[in-house]
Amino acid sequence: MRKKNKNKNLTIQVATFIFLLGTTLIFGQEDYTRVEYKLLQRYKIADSFFKKGNKYFLDGNYKRAEKELKKCLKKMPEHADAFFCLSLISYDQGDIEKSWGYIEKAKENYKYIIKLKTNAEQMRIIQLQDRKTKLQETQETLKQRLPNADYTQQSKIQVEIRRIDGVIDYIDAELRRPMPTAQKGEEIPADYFYRHGNIFFKLKRYQEAREQYHEAVRIYPEHGDAYNNLANLYYMDKQYQKTLDYLNLAEKYGAEIHPEFKKAVLESLKKKLY
Repeated sequence: MRKKNKNKNLTIQVATFIFLLGTTLIFGQEDYTRVEYKLLQRYKIADSFFKKGNKYFLDGNYKRAEKELKKCLKKMPEHADAFFCLSLISYDQGDIEKSWGYIEKAKENYKYIIKLKTNAEQMRIIQLQDRKTKLQETQETLKQRLPNADYTQQSKIQVEIRRIDGVIDYIDAELRRPMPTAQKGEEIPADYFYRHGNIFFKLKRYQEAREQYHEAVRIYPEHGDAYNNLANLYYMDKQYQKTLDYLNLAEKYGAEIHPEFKKAVLESLKKKLY
C-alpha cells in the first residue's frame, strides 16, 4: 500500500517538474519520474552538506566549512550556494584568483539549481498534502470507533484525535507559506554581483568592478555596501558629484561611511565648483 501511494505522489510531481524546467520526455513517463525523483533526492543530500558547511563558515571554522562544501559539490557539482560560500572563504584567506573562479561557477549554476530547489520545495508540499489526507482518514476512522468504545478506550482515542489535530495544524501552517516560483527566484542575487565586484576591485579591474556593483544595486536598490564601493570608484575617477550621490545612498541604506572620506569628497567637489 505504501509503495502504491509513493508511485501516485511521484506521478503528480512529474507535471510540476516539466512545467518548471521546461524539459521534454526522453524516457517513458515512469522512467522519467524515477530519474527526476533521484535527482531531487541527490540535491537534498548535497544541500544538507551545504548547510553544515555554511554553519561552519559563519562560525569562522573555514577548514571544516571547506570540507563539508566540497562534499556537497561532490554529490552535486552544480550547487551554486556551495561555490558562493567557497568564494567568500577564499577571498577572506587572500586567494583572490580562486575566489574569482568560485564566484563565476556560482553565477553559472545559479539558475539551474534554483529551479531544482523550487521543485524540491514543491515536492515537500505535495508530500505534506498527502500526509494531511492520510491523517484525516485516520482521524475519521477513530471518530467512528468512539461510540462503541469503553471509557478507557474512548479516552485513548480522544488523546490520539487531539494529537492528530496538532499535526494537521502544523501541516496547515506549512501549506500557508507562499509557494515559491522558479520565475521569481531565477535572478542571480545581488550579493553575488557585489562579491564579484569586490574581487575585481582587489584585482584592480575597476571598470569590471563598477559593472558588478551597478548590477547589485539594480537587483537590490537598498544595497548600501555596493553604493559605498561605487562611491570609491567614482572618487578615483574624480567624478565627485557622482561620488557624493552614491555616498548619500550608502548612508541612507545603512552602510558604514568613513567621515574623513565624505569630508574629502565635499572638499574636492567644492574646489571643482569654485
